[in-house]
Order: sequence, then C-alpha cells, then structure tokens
Amino acid sequence: MATMNKPQQITTMHSKNDSPFAIYNPKEIVHILNELAKHRIVINLDAGAGIGLVTTVLYVSGDRKYVCIDVSKHDEINQKIIDSKHVSFTTQTDIKVRWQAGDLQLVSMADGLAFSMRVPEVIERVQRREFFRLYTPQGSKALICHIQTGDEVLEVTLVDMSIGGVGITYRGVQNEVFVQGAVLEGCSIDFPEIGRVPVSLRVCGIWSLTQTKSGGLVHRIGLQFVDLSRGAGNVVQRYMIQLEAEKISLA
Repeated sequence: MATMNKPQQITTMHSKNDSPFAIYNPKEIVHILNELAKHRIVINLDAGAGIGLVTTVLYVSGDRKYVCIDVSKHDEINQKIIDSKHVSFTTQTDIKVRWQAGDLQLVSMADGLAFSMRVPEVIERVQRREFFRLYTPQGSKALICHIQTGDEVLEVTLVDMSIGGVGITYRGVQNEVFVQGAVLEGCSIDFPEIGRVPVSLRVCGIWSLTQTKSGGLVHRIGLQFVDLSRGAGNVVQRYMIQLEAEKISLA
C-alpha cells in the first residue's frame, strides 16, 4: 500500500464566476478523477517555463482528499515540477478536463514515486453538447471495435463514446492504418443484445502512452463517425442512455 505524505493546503486557482464549465461538487470531482485513473486517460501537465510532462492520474486516496499523479523518469523534471507554484493539468481528449494546483509533493508508492496533491476544489469539463462522451465499460463488458487493416481485422477496445465518435485503445506497435484524418471503411462495433453494427470512422486524434510498470506502449485513438446511418445512430444513442442510467444508479 502506498505511503502518502499529506501536502500543504493549496490555493484554488479559479473563482466561482470565471468559468461556465466549472464543477464544484466534491463527489463529482472525485468521480471524474477516478474515471481518469480507471481508463488511464492521458494528461498534459504544465508547470510553466517550458516544463511539461505527459502523465496520468494513478488514484484518489481512500479518504478522497488526495490524488496521485504519475511522475517523469527524469529526477530533474520532477524537481522542477514540485518547485513550481502553479501547475495545470489538461486531458488529451475531445472533452477537456482541466484543473490547476500548487505545492505538489513527491511520495513513495509500492512501485516507485508519484506526485501527490490535494483533490482540487474545482475542475473544468469543457465539452460541446453534440460530443458529450461517456466512458464505456472495461474488462469482460468492454465494447469491441473491428477495424479493417488490409487483409486483417484489428480488434480494439472502446474507452469512451459519444454520438459523434469513439475513443479506442490498443497495445503494441502503432498500426499504420491510423493516420490523422484517414477514413477507415468497413469497421464495426459489437453492442450487447444488438450485435455487430457497421460504421465508418475518421481518425481525429492519436496519442501514445508508455506504461511505467511493463514498459509496453499503449495507443489511444480518437475516431469520428462518418456518415453514420440512422439505424446505427439510434443504437449509439440508446446504448449511451442505458449506460448513463446505469452510472447514475450506481452513484
């Protein structure tokens, strides 16, 4: 179990009226951070003066007061980050989740060091209504997307979904079919109780993350639906409504 040193109290970087996207509900903030950790969403950490890091949320403490962030492999970068009094975090997703902090500290965990900070008092979640995304189930209930890559079919896991598109992840060498702006024809998604639904997808975002423990490479790809049929659109909407209802009932 990780040993977490409690950092000093930080000063909130937002005021109550400076953002229409601000979320102040502590329960909702912790839920968002837990979802970022669960799905290993890639985050840009910016400490100013050209100091930055691509990282992820590791976990929120059991008392919901502190959050741990993955560190750099370079000690000098970690030191500059904890010396900074103004650090910002922004996800690399279509829906931008962002927050700010100060006085990060290094703490010891079972598998190495991590940044520790208080759970922020405010988080911004910037999204357009038509691209409202929901994180999709993982593990045995994960949705699988089949992507045609020449003579083979690549099976990838969905991590989120909107009526405008999906986010996927897969491990290993990046497939050459994923080129920014490329349209992928002949794809399909397996929906529970519905079956396989054909779709065309456009590549609209490509990010990679090196796993700290295994050293393997995980790719995250943002894909936009292209000319989605009415039937397929209805399936996506019904699935999202069902998923949202399930999440609310479990909250």
